[in-house]
Amino acid sequence: MTKSRKQKQKKQDFLRKKLKVGKPKEKARNATDTSFVSKTISIRNQHLDQNPHDLTKRLTLLKHHNINVRKETLTTFQKSIPSIIKSRLMTPLLTQSIPLICDESQQVRQGLIDLVDEIGSHDAEILKLHCNIFVLYINMAMTHIVTQIQADSTKFLSHLLKYCGDEVVRKSWVKLLNGVFGVLGWGQVGKNDSASIVQTKKRNAKYVTIHLNALYTLVEYGCQDERARSDGDTAETTEDSGTLRNPYLIPDYPQPFEHLKLFTRELKVQDATSSGVNATLLSLATQDIDTRKAVFIEQFLPIVRKKIEVIIKEGGECGKSANKFKTLLAKIFD
Repeated sequence: MTKSRKQKQKKQDFLRKKLKVGKPKEKARNATDTSFVSKTISIRNQHLDQNPHDLTKRLTLLKHHNINVRKETLTTFQKSIPSIIKSRLMTPLLTQSIPLICDESQQVRQGLIDLVDEIGSHDAEILKLHCNIFVLYINMAMTHIVTQIQADSTKFLSHLLKYCGDEVVRKSWVKLLNGVFGVLGWGQVGKNDSASIVQTKKRNAKYVTIHLNALYTLVEYGCQDERARSDGDTAETTEDSGTLRNPYLIPDYPQPFEHLKLFTRELKVQDATSSGVNATLLSLATQDIDTRKAVFIEQFLPIVRKKIEVIIKEGGECGKSANKFKTLLAKIFD
């Protein structure tokens, strides 16, 4: 009996049981029950930020593909300016932020304007150190294929002139005048009148007013000294020995001999003769007011006076801005 029982038990290991309809398959004897619930917290193996207020890691978000992320990042930096204005973070912040002048979103561009205002109100010297980059991207915006970016370019110019106007006009006087003329569609020497995107039969009065105000500020800083801007009536009559002493004192701005280009390398302009007068003007050093006034009188003043007379006849906000600009021109050049 014992032997036959053992044989039957061995055979059961090799027999396949028939499944009955409606009944689940029986679990194996060595099956593991996985229906238990874990009562422990699983923490991933990752780097924990020791300083949550470190803003250097947010710089890369200025290049994020999402518009809201770029806008919120600019807002975060704007609120943090009082605490970081004297830190090393300002240089990479401006280097990463200035290209947003040509950003496709109007909200991002407005956020950048607010950031520039915040920086300028605390320390305008920081903006002066980055004037070259500002002017580069403002000129790119003035010739941009997107109309809204081109239209907003003079907003950045106006805010930049507000904090470092003297620095801007010394370095990029002719270049910025050509850019503003192109945005207004006035057609400077060597340019085509129909080349500007903004120039249409039905010009937006709002943007024309902004462009005229920017041109007004540019001419005001470029063709007048600080005393003339503050008190135009007495500045021309009061003469002192300060004008003779200034060449022998410490200059008010850094790199006073930068226009000589002693230690800079520039790419040669191909076919410079084809550009005519414009190529000569772009290479001209405009460090002093007399040179800037001479260039403006020779190349820009006749066109400006002709165009603003037409705008004054149209009336409205554009007419008011043009009339104000006409008064400034009469004060400086007549």
